[in-house]
Amino acid sequence: MNKLWAVIPAGGKGLRFGSQVPKQYMTVAGQPVLDHVLRAFLKPNIFQSIVVPVPPDDRRFHELAASGDDRVVAIVGGAERADSVQAGLDWIEAQGADASDWVFVHDAARPLITQHELHALLDAIDATNCPGAVLGVPAADTLKRVDQICSCPEESDSCIAETVDRTGLWHAMTPQVFRLGELSKALQIANETNMLVTDEAQAMEANGQLPWLIRGRRSNIKLTYPEDLELIEALLVARGEAAL
Repeated sequence: MNKLWAVIPAGGKGLRFGSQVPKQYMTVAGQPVLDHVLRAFLKPNIFQSIVVPVPPDDRRFHELAASGDDRVVAIVGGAERADSVQAGLDWIEAQGADASDWVFVHDAARPLITQHELHALLDAIDATNCPGAVLGVPAADTLKRVDQICSCPEESDSCIAETVDRTGLWHAMTPQVFRLGELSKALQIANETNMLVTDEAQAMEANGQLPWLIRGRRSNIKLTYPEDLELIEALLVARGEAAL
């Protein structure tokens, strides 16, 4: 029977967030964002290990409550997200994992993942010939492409170049789940061809494997901007997941 593993790359510096504290360590609803994430992955007790690639100079990870769990392992990550994920896959392979084992990759700054979504992914990969699965939601808002070179006044952030047809467009989320050997190969090829991938599915797509999209919840947002904190906190409190 194939085993399940998780990789949660936590090397982000949160440049868009604009804080000296990496966003995965920001406190929300009484505890660090990454603690919320780890607690969600520990709860079902289905993963052999939850591997967290962190920067070599990270001093905050071992202050997390969840870091003391034997199933959670911190390793040194890489310069880019794909490098950190690859480091996590290499660690899993070193534990004797089979190439057909499934690996869940999740953002360290996406603390609102639910057990319902995790189980939806489990159901997907349990199907015959599943090439991998990605959580996502259909694009609901009108999409605009901006003009990279425009003469807008200072009061404007940018200029609209055109409206983009949102038919068939989805917002990709995490977790994204793939077989260990296939994901490792896809990321290695992306690295060798100098392809900068923004998520694991992109590497798999480039290697000719098209993942399934599994409908997630719109609440599964990623902490990216300061205003996201208020929404994330409200949702965690509403779920009763705030630390007292």
